[in-house]
Amino acid sequence: MENLGKGESRLLKTATQMDHLLSEVILLQGDYVAKVCSRCEEPCCNRVQHLFDEKDTIFAKVSGRKSVPRRKHQTSKGCPFLSPMGCLLTPKTRPFTCHRYLCSRLKEEMMKHDPGLVDMLTEQFRLLEDLRAKLWEAYLDVLAATGSSHGAMGGAPLRPHRV
Repeated sequence: MENLGKGESRLLKTATQMDHLLSEVILLQGDYVAKVCSRCEEPCCNRVQHLFDEKDTIFAKVSGRKSVPRRKHQTSKGCPFLSPMGCLLTPKTRPFTCHRYLCSRLKEEMMKHDPGLVDMLTEQFRLLEDLRAKLWEAYLDVLAATGSSHGAMGGAPLRPHRV
């Protein structure tokens, strides 16, 4: 049981670090996303399907956010959270790939106003990806400590926290 506490502690610490870094990313790209994406006639979101992976789900659960169910059989093309008014999800509940993907129009707008921003965001995304890997590792350690074979969607023994 002591290992479970250490594993959950690592999960919480990693989720907290992710939360802070994600806040920075959202702040850095927020104005550009609002300007470019809202005017886009062919948003990237229309060309993808549900993008939440296990790490997104674990992050949501550990950080006390409502996790968005992954859909296995989506028949319509495009993200189900895209509305005529934009994304229905708050920035911190969006999958990581939505933050990480910078289309050419978004990059152009960023470079026009802040030439170093794309490089800065690229480094932030790399750090976030490293933290996501640590989160996954800590999650697997918790599963091993509990003897559980449940996957991220199978009700792993994690207690939600607010970060």
